[in-house]
Amino acid sequence: MLTDILQKLIVLVFGVLFVMSAARILIRWKNVNRTERTQILKTAEYFNAWIILVCFVTTMIYGIFNHFELKKSVHAIVSLNYSEASQALNSNGTRYNMAEVICDEVVERAIKKGALKKVTVKQLRNCLVVYPCVQGGVGDESQYHISTEFAVEYHASKDTAHLDSENVIKLITSAYKEYYIEKYTDNFSLDAEKPDFSQMEYMDIVSYFEKETQAILNYLYGMAGKNPSFVTENGSTFNSIAGKVHQFKETQINQNLRSLILQNGIVRDKNEYIDRLSYQNKNVDFDRQKNNASFNLCNQAIDMYSEEMTRVVLVPTWDQAGKYYMGRTKVGVDELSVMATNFSNYVASNEKEIMDNNLIIDKISSNNQGTRISSSADALVESIYESIKGFEKEAINAGREYSRHKMNQCIAVSIYGISLMSEIKALVMFAVFAYITLMLQHISKRFPRKA
Repeated sequence: MLTDILQKLIVLVFGVLFVMSAARILIRWKNVNRTERTQILKTAEYFNAWIILVCFVTTMIYGIFNHFELKKSVHAIVSLNYSEASQALNSNGTRYNMAEVICDEVVERAIKKGALKKVTVKQLRNCLVVYPCVQGGVGDESQYHISTEFAVEYHASKDTAHLDSENVIKLITSAYKEYYIEKYTDNFSLDAEKPDFSQMEYMDIVSYFEKETQAILNYLYGMAGKNPSFVTENGSTFNSIAGKVHQFKETQINQNLRSLILQNGIVRDKNEYIDRLSYQNKNVDFDRQKNNASFNLCNQAIDMYSEEMTRVVLVPTWDQAGKYYMGRTKVGVDELSVMATNFSNYVASNEKEIMDNNLIIDKISSNNQGTRISSSADALVESIYESIKGFEKEAINAGREYSRHKMNQCIAVSIYGISLMSEIKALVMFAVFAYITLMLQHISKRFPRKA
C-alpha cells in the first residue's frame, strides 16, 4: 500500500511541475519578442548534468516502487484442450461456466490448500478476475467464437498485500483443477451413511455387501476399459484393485460370512424372516409358472412347423456387385428357439432362487445358535464393512489420480508474473516524462516576468 502511494506521489509531483512550467511559459510567452524566444530556446542547456542526474535518481526510485507494485499483480491462462471445450461444454457434456474458476468453493479450497492466513474468501475473491482471452461478437456468424482459453488475473488489495501473488494464482488454478475433476470427471461413491446392521437380518447384510462390492467392481472395470495400462503412484492398476475386491467378495462375504450364517442358522427374528422368505417363494413360483408356460408354448409352436420348412430356407438375392445368389434367411422357428431358450433360463433362475430360500429356511428352522456365534458374526460384519470402505477409498483415489493425469493434459495452466519488457517500458516512459518536465521547468525560468 505504501509503495503505491509513493509511486503515485512521484508521478503527481512531476505532473504538477509539468503543468506549472508549461503555464509559466505560456504566461510569459508574450513578454519577449520572436527573436528573444528563439534565442532562449537555442541557448537552453538540453544536456544539463544536474537535470540528467535528478532525472536518473527519480527514475530509479520510481522503478523500485513500480517493481513492487507490479509484483502485486499476476495472471494465468487456463487452456481447455478436450474436444467438448470448443462447444462450450465440460468433459461430461454439461455447460461450461468460466465463473467457476474463481467461485467461492475454489477460493476456499485454495486458502485451505495454501494455509493462507489473515484473509477471507470474500477478500481474496474480490482480487480475482476471469475473462475469455478471445471474445466473439453477435453481429454476424463470422464474429461467433467460443473461447477455450481464459485469463485469470490477481491484483492484491490492502487485505491481501501480505500474500505472495504468484503463490496465490498457483493455488487458485490448482484448486480449480481439483474442483473440476471432482465435479465433472469420473467420480464414484457408495452409500455415505453406515447402515444400522443391528436392525438388518444377517442374510440381508450379505446381500448388501454383495451389492456394494459389485458397485466397486463395476466402477473399476469401467475405468480399466478406458485405460487398462494406467498405473497409480502405489503401483496398482484398475484391474489389480478389482482382482483384490473380487477375491475379497468370494472369500470373506460368500464363503466366510454366508457360510457362518447358514451353517449355524443365525437369524435375528426367526418367524418373521421365515414368513418373508416363504412369501418371496410364492411370488417367485408364480413367475416360474409363467415362464414355464411360455417355454411350453414356444415348444408347441415349434412342433407345428413342418420339418421341411425348418431345415434351410434359401431366397434369391444379389451381392454388392449386382450378381444373384441364394442366401439363407431366418424363419419363425429361429425366433421361437431363442425365446424358448430364454424362458428356460428364467425358469432355472426362479427354481434356484426358491431352492436357496428353502435352504435358508431349513437352516434357520434347526437353529441352535448361541450368543457367541452371533457375536462372531457381528464382529465379522464390522470387519467386512471396514474393508469394503477401504476398497472404496482405494478405488476413488485411483480414479481421481487417473482423472488428474488426464486433466493435466486437458487443462493446461500458464502463469505469467512480472514482465521485464513492461518494466523497462514504464521506466523509459517515466524517464522521458521526467526529463521533459525538468527541462520545461529550467526553460521557464529563462522567460522574464512582465516588465
